[in-house]
Amino acid sequence: MKRLFALLAAALMLFAALPAPALNGAPRTDDISAPYLEGYCIGDGTGNLTAHWVGFSADAPAEVTSLSSGFTTYAAAYCRGKVYGYVYGYDSQGELRDDFYVMDARTHFTEFPEGASSGGEFVYGMAFDHTTGTMYALCNEDHPYIASVDLATGALTRVVNINLGSALGVQTFAIDDAGDFYVLTFSAVSSKLMRVNRNTGAMTQVIDTGLACFYAQSMTYDPSTRLIYWAHSAESTSSENGLYALDIEAQTISPLGMIGDGIELMCLFTPYDPEPILGDVNFDGTVDTADALLALRWTMSLIELDGYSLMAADVNCDGSIDTADALLILRFALGIIDSF
Repeated sequence: MKRLFALLAAALMLFAALPAPALNGAPRTDDISAPYLEGYCIGDGTGNLTAHWVGFSADAPAEVTSLSSGFTTYAAAYCRGKVYGYVYGYDSQGELRDDFYVMDARTHFTEFPEGASSGGEFVYGMAFDHTTGTMYALCNEDHPYIASVDLATGALTRVVNINLGSALGVQTFAIDDAGDFYVLTFSAVSSKLMRVNRNTGAMTQVIDTGLACFYAQSMTYDPSTRLIYWAHSAESTSSENGLYALDIEAQTISPLGMIGDGIELMCLFTPYDPEPILGDVNFDGTVDTADALLALRWTMSLIELDGYSLMAADVNCDGSIDTADALLILRFALGIIDSF
């Protein structure tokens, strides 16, 4: 194995001395004005979708499609083709379950890694930070804190305690494309969207929503529209229930319509990744020789890359990944070129 790595590294160094191939256009972008959303239905008017994963478009939330049945869950988030979350409920012995699961976002096939759990902690919100490649969880309703999540074991590592101030509590969780944390305050009158300082836990108001927030709630940040989508639920008969778009920059809230027939939705997410950093094949936030080696190993059929990594590796945007891409990534990492 060491010899193979040495040969591959030597090959890349030889590639670096060759003329750079022509670039074929600009990086691809996704123009999604109304993102597709998915979530877990805790309850609905007819009961037909209860305990099911469902999907819908943000511009037509009433048109809900059932995707699969699932285990009761209040917290889950999407990351690189997978949905990670925690089961919530009681087993036949009356013990609270805290199993950590991994679900394929395309097939909804769910796996439970052996021994993986939250360690007895109640998790009621999750979000993935694309700026650092870290999954975070909102934990413990009485004394809320934000923790990082080990995606192999489900283990939680406390990052910051939330300073509630005058707030009675907080609900649901989202992270924007700058890596900022957001929560909604618990309120029977008017919930506030708050930005949470990731170092001190102090909260700063961003939007006064004018909506009650005391049942289970769910929200997610969509990088394509730069909006937070909130699946709001106040009461089963409330006309205010439904999907809302929260604009952080404009500090506005807009109703988008009822979700299904009044679905109470948890674990809201958009099942796609933001535009990747070209060349960052291993998704660690930097482009270096390790990324070039991964791209080369892919061309030699030595490894498999997931969808996000494939997009990042295709730096000349010609629809395929070959040695030309590996060469470009290496030249960029060595400072020979300053852009793709």
